[in-house]
Amino acid sequence: MKRIIDKANRIYAEHGDDLDQIVESLGLNVVTDRLAGRLKEYHVGDSIVVNESVSEKERRELIAHAIGHHLFHAGNHLAMQKRIYSFGNYHEKQANVFAACLLMPSERFLKIIKGRPRLDEIAGHFGVREELVRMRFMVWVNYERDLTGRQSARVG
Repeated sequence: MKRIIDKANRIYAEHGDDLDQIVESLGLNVVTDRLAGRLKEYHVGDSIVVNESVSEKERRELIAHAIGHHLFHAGNHLAMQKRIYSFGNYHEKQANVFAACLLMPSERFLKIIKGRPRLDEIAGHFGVREELVRMRFMVWVNYERDLTGRQSARVG
């Protein structure tokens, strides 16, 4: 997971969380379309296709998730499950961690949580859903924080 977190931090340092700029820098394009059934997004070739019916928050998450697949996993990707932030598949977990760390980078995330805000307040601050905030907390606890509460040697 270290390389996933580090890559998200490097991309954030270079582009911020401007997904349009990140997508362009990677030679990708995002297309919004009506997708049937439970299909929310898919990544094929240099295109990320996002279902037009998702909220703006979910759209951001799906694009960041697809970028994670583009950077770390060969081949194409379909997101069809109802709960995209599941732990059932290692590639899905990596893409979810990448999305959480890109949209809520370590330094900004730590600054916000020091004030002990509610999940909905964190989600609103970063423009993501509460589900992704939960994922980000799990990443922080398991990979970025050591037992004393300082940043873990596993990252950075």
